[in-house]
Amino acid sequence: MICLTLLGSINTINAQFLLKGKILESGSNKPVSDCVIDLNESQIKSNNSGEFEISFKKMDSEKYYINIFKEGYESITKSLSESERNLYLEGKNQFIVYLNPSNKLLEQAIITGSRNTESITRSKVSTEVIKPYLIQNKGVTNMDKFLSQIPSVSVIDGQINIRSGSGWTYGAGSRVLVLVDDLPFLMGDAGNVKWGLVPIENVKQIEVIKGASSVLYGSGALNGIIHFRTEVSSGEPISRFNVFTSGFSKPKRSSLNWTNEPLIRYGFQGFHSRMIGTHKLTFSTNYLNDDGYRLGESEEKLRLSANYQNQTSKFIYGLGLTGLLSKGSSFLLWESYQKGYTALDSEATASTSQSVFIDPFIKFNAGGIYHQIRARWMYVNNDLINIDPNVNQDNSFKNFYSEYQFDKIYKKTRATGGLVWGKNNSDAALYGGQNTNENRAAFLQLDQQFKKLSFTLGARYEWFKMNDESESGPVFRTAINYKAGKAGFLRASWGQGYRYPSIAERYITTSVGALNIFPNPNLGSEKGWSTELGFKQGYKLKGISGFVDVALFYTRYTNMIEFNFGAWKTPNPMNPFSTIGFKSFNIGETEIKGIDFSSGYEGKFAGILWQGMMGYTYTIPVILDENYVFALDSSRGPQNFRNTSSDSLNILKYRFEHQIKIDLQGTYKKFELGLSWRYNSQIRNVDRAFIDGIIPFFVPGIQEARNELSGNNIVDFRASFKINKNLKIALIINNLLNSETMFRPADLGPPRMSMLQLSGRF
Repeated sequence: MICLTLLGSINTINAQFLLKGKILESGSNKPVSDCVIDLNESQIKSNNSGEFEISFKKMDSEKYYINIFKEGYESITKSLSESERNLYLEGKNQFIVYLNPSNKLLEQAIITGSRNTESITRSKVSTEVIKPYLIQNKGVTNMDKFLSQIPSVSVIDGQINIRSGSGWTYGAGSRVLVLVDDLPFLMGDAGNVKWGLVPIENVKQIEVIKGASSVLYGSGALNGIIHFRTEVSSGEPISRFNVFTSGFSKPKRSSLNWTNEPLIRYGFQGFHSRMIGTHKLTFSTNYLNDDGYRLGESEEKLRLSANYQNQTSKFIYGLGLTGLLSKGSSFLLWESYQKGYTALDSEATASTSQSVFIDPFIKFNAGGIYHQIRARWMYVNNDLINIDPNVNQDNSFKNFYSEYQFDKIYKKTRATGGLVWGKNNSDAALYGGQNTNENRAAFLQLDQQFKKLSFTLGARYEWFKMNDESESGPVFRTAINYKAGKAGFLRASWGQGYRYPSIAERYITTSVGALNIFPNPNLGSEKGWSTELGFKQGYKLKGISGFVDVALFYTRYTNMIEFNFGAWKTPNPMNPFSTIGFKSFNIGETEIKGIDFSSGYEGKFAGILWQGMMGYTYTIPVILDENYVFALDSSRGPQNFRNTSSDSLNILKYRFEHQIKIDLQGTYKKFELGLSWRYNSQIRNVDRAFIDGIIPFFVPGIQEARNELSGNNIVDFRASFKINKNLKIALIINNLLNSETMFRPADLGPPRMSMLQLSGRF
């Protein structure tokens, strides 16, 4: 709990008044920085010493409204009566406010939507906030698998899409930008995410922004943002651990069983934080050893992370370090539907990987302007072993990203801007040798706050260069939020997006068995815009508080990039299969429209603590010109969306039109029960080559599987018992009904997995 002591000395100078204050943490009396104080038409942040000075005009006919909020705490709005005002104006009293830790959904604070702390109710775009209890209670070992629990979000082969914003491109390029503590987390060569680097054991909040966010975050945020925000020390030493072991059940169909040996997944997670004086130290580790549920597929990884922060009277500065060692093998296509857990030709691509992240930052206040400088140096090396010794898939890259941001508050107007510079050097036989890409950008956003209405206007200018080719252009956004009633909030937004292709999309050359992946050096940038109209309504009923949120959305893309199968080289009589495979193309203009409903609640009723979230998303993703010729197949001639699709309609490929996500949890004394359900409708449209081309000859059963597995229904169960105040034991069962699922052609989801987990906190 934080005690705010607003010192009541107010000076009168030309009808201007000055309120001086200092924000301290109760118990420790340590200063609290970056707390926002909002008084009538003025707004200011506390500095690194917790101090602030805010000037305002005396108003005889209006109340004084004091709003105080900081991320992780309940916001306070206080109106002062005339008699109370006179006491403060005469310096006869002190105004003391207690700011409690936030435990109400409508009082959560977020950063991602504006790059500054704001209440989730004031967010001008659809936002989901996931708290760590769900991550910890569901036994998460790979973060990409967990993200599929979030409304509107789906993940296929490690690639995220929000509201059907993208399909399946096998690990190359992402339209959703992933952030870890404000910094981009996409790999410099492929523009994808290395999920083993995400600090599962240290995530304090996940913020999901739906819709184009390129103005604030640049290329990669075309479809939205997933922001992982990690925990730092708050004072007293904290230690947590989690050890687990789990096993996969036999699939229902006996033909899928490829071994009689038990398939085991086990590991541990650890976290420790403490303060030594003003120095904040955080350490975390994660180990996983997974036999996998498919023949030839396995994973072993070890990650170590450390974070240091210090706060002086003038500066906050720190350094983050992360290292990952991993090895394993990946699965692309099955042998057949009957042998869906056996890789094509019983082979999988094996790899070892070493990754290092170094993240320094500094924050300071100078002349009433808040400055932040952040950087990330990233090194990743992947050694791959292919079944064909003539195919070299090794790749490595070094990436440096730096960013300067300023934040200035003047009365009710906040200006946020900055500069970005990043460069990536890739050395990879997989991409034909040496490649470089570089990005420079400048951005500015203005946020205007009135009593009930807030307004945003932003712009960004991007410059990209890959090898010897460069391009540039601006993007813009605008948005509003209006408080309609006691706990109702209406919002509307429009924003442009811009995504430059990755090195992998342009230059990759590789093969997996008989299938090839070809480069496209002429691949162009994706551009687009999205808009939405949404309404969030809070409620409280018999101890339960929550919200209901509904949004109508529309997205338009130009030059959308999609994976397409065909014969993309001159036929070779000696090796006819060397010409066929996948390649990325700009397929033309597309649009995605739909409706998004989500709800969350928590609170006590009948002695039970209830927590839950649910969501339903319906999308209509279509191509606008299905006859637009985007390529020439060396065997079949001109290729367009119509003659490369399995479906007669113009629905985009590899999209779920209907998604339902529900998670419910109840806690009674030492017991806890949880249940979740996820439903994805069948992917209506895929590449025609999977259905009636050459692929079914080598990879049979895809259409049979599509006919039998019309949609994906997955039910998870969890139960736990608190042994004492420090220890908890849990049973977690994923895919409780042992349902058979398929999220993209020739790839079955996992069977039932049962986990026993022991966790502790000291």
